[in-house]
Amino acid sequence: MVILPWLRARKKSKSRERSSSSDNAKMFRSLRLRFVLLASFAVVIVLTTTVGVITGVRYLQTNTNVKSILTALVENDGDTPSLSEASKTIGTAVTEETIYSYRYFSVTLDKDGEIVKTNSRSFASFTDDEISSFAQRINKSISKSGTIHDNSVYYSYQIKKSKTGTLIVVLDSTTYYSDAFELTWVAVQIALLCMLVFMFLISSMSRYVIAPFVRNYQRQRRFITNAGHELKTPLAIISANNELVELMNGESEWTKSTADQVNRLTGLINGLVALSRLEEQPDIVLTDLDFSDITEDAAEDFKGPVIRDGKTFTMTIEPDIHVKAEEKSLFELVTLLVDNANKYCDDKGHISVTLSQIGRRRKRAKLEISNSYAQGATVDYSRFFERFYREDESHNSKRKGYGIGLSTAQSIVRIFKGRIAASFKDGVFTITVII
Repeated sequence: MVILPWLRARKKSKSRERSSSSDNAKMFRSLRLRFVLLASFAVVIVLTTTVGVITGVRYLQTNTNVKSILTALVENDGDTPSLSEASKTIGTAVTEETIYSYRYFSVTLDKDGEIVKTNSRSFASFTDDEISSFAQRINKSISKSGTIHDNSVYYSYQIKKSKTGTLIVVLDSTTYYSDAFELTWVAVQIALLCMLVFMFLISSMSRYVIAPFVRNYQRQRRFITNAGHELKTPLAIISANNELVELMNGESEWTKSTADQVNRLTGLINGLVALSRLEEQPDIVLTDLDFSDITEDAAEDFKGPVIRDGKTFTMTIEPDIHVKAEEKSLFELVTLLVDNANKYCDDKGHISVTLSQIGRRRKRAKLEISNSYAQGATVDYSRFFERFYREDESHNSKRKGYGIGLSTAQSIVRIFKGRIAASFKDGVFTITVII
């Protein structure tokens, strides 16, 4: 009968260890997944930018080349230019074969828009009637140059107007644009292949990348847990010896100071262990809770002590505001924030607790806890949520606390998938929580 309680305690301990191990495994899987997704997103951005630059440069080169050819034809009155003229206008090394490979036609119109001359020696795709119709269609356009896409064929044109009439030159630019599109398609395929290879490699190597983080996290957990247990024993002995000294010699300022420090250390250890355990359960079950009732219950407990200290206290809480959270942690969140406001409130100052609902499509709760703080203008609020951070860097502040309250509050808000921030304006310090 004496062994059974020990066996039950051992089974519970093993069950907690398995649960903690399962939670850690889930957390590290989630961390690996986020790492892979972020790394993949970065690679997608790089590859997309690279493909975009290649495509853009190639397209500009194609447009420039096509316009140069059209300019050379227009300057030669719609006829094939000589090798020297083509080289001068196009600006690249061209040959006789290159010049005579251009497929184009030109149409000359008089002032009345009637066709005077047609040159279609190197263009057999259109009949004379089709060329005339195409030329009239281009002549009616506003732009003096451009490209027309017609049945997978690209026709680039350029118009030159003069006092005697209009010259229209049309170049079959299908080959040029097809080469550009082919390069784009090849670049996209290579980018997709590179992305798949990278995702495979980073997925395979992610466990090695986060391994140092895992080791540090586990060491930190073990240190906090082991240190907490190791420190509790000497603290208990010091407390017992101090009580014994008080029984023998009576209470003195020394024994009272020792008892206060023992209580302070005990509270600090309990807070660290609680914070460590809180961060071990990211998969906590969130349920629908009445945030209005919980906030009112938690804040109401501070009303009496605040008023006794000569401060004023107000609550403005909209009714029936619901959030997805865990009841005990949500109550602790409000308690921590109101307690922090009470600690840092000025003498004869004011503390306010406000809960409202924000958002039109997605309704969210906004909790604001403010306190008057005349000296707050010089405080670095970006560090308020760091563990052990105290406004007084020497940690000799008369205010009670260990510097882990706001860090605990931040961990709770993260579990609830919310946001927390600190701000200061017009002598008032405010912590805002959105869930």
